Amino acid sequence: MNPTAVRLIFVAGVVIVGAILAVTRRAWAPRAGHALPCIWRIAKVTVSEARRRRVLQAVVMLVVLIMLSMTFFSYLSPQEQSRMLISGGLAAITVFGVLLAIFVAAFLIPQEIENRTVYAILAKPVRRFEFVLGKYVGTMIILGIIVGVMTAVLLVVLAVQDRLVADLPDSAFDPNLKGVVFAAVMSYLALGVLTALIMLISTVASTTMTVISAFIIWALGSMQSQIWDLVQNASGAAKMVLFIIYNILPKLQNFDFRHEVANFTPVSFVSGGHALVQGLGYVIVVLILASVFFNDRQV
Repeated sequence: MNPTAVRLIFVAGVVIVGAILAVTRRAWAPRAGHALPCIWRIAKVTVSEARRRRVLQAVVMLVVLIMLSMTFFSYLSPQEQSRMLISGGLAAITVFGVLLAIFVAAFLIPQEIENRTVYAILAKPVRRFEFVLGKYVGTMIILGIIVGVMTAVLLVVLAVQDRLVADLPDSAFDPNLKGVVFAAVMSYLALGVLTALIMLISTVASTTMTVISAFIIWALGSMQSQIWDLVQNASGAAKMVLFIIYNILPKLQNFDFRHEVANFTPVSFVSGGHALVQGLGYVIVVLILASVFFNDRQV
């Protein structure tokens, strides 16, 4: 799609949403005044509970050690080492971020039900959609902190490596720090989409099924271009099934800019904005469905 058309669609969408909110403010403003504090309190409790889990701290330390160990590949040329550091560091952020998102979000609601703490929360003036949104916001805060720490470590490693090779003749080390930050932010946004979908599944399935489904969705969402090729070459019922899978699953591949950043090619901020708009719409729809399903669940 033409970048100008994408911008116009985005601006038009923002204007329409703003107009709708302005017209209906008397209906939603009082409820928002009650919902936002409840959502924030549940989010803070979620973050506090996650801080006590040693596994999160262990994973962050593991990723830091992996990134630091990449600096010992001194036999590589500065250009190759830069490419390896960026590609490996962003891959570690993505992979470990996804693993944390799965194993944090998949246990939130089922664990609350199993421990019966959800009864005490819902007995208070807390609506079920506020509970779901609070859990989601808390999870995103946790993932934001972890991704931020891992990204900061990667930037420090790149900056230090740049200083080490700065005095070498013919050094071509280019840390491309802005591209690294952009790719890390897009990875975080992809985690937001995946986390919302995991929470939706956790409202209707067991923890084991949620974890398995999350891994399958992550794998399929990261290979949407390959699925589209299969759609083009398939026929009959297989084509219909693949077409449904392609349109229902999130396009996580659109958030992946590791290849461009690692190969020092310009990143498309328009493509990033397009992925952001699609991801935001997807998250809103999924969280609404999660709230509806959790509201119908006998808890």
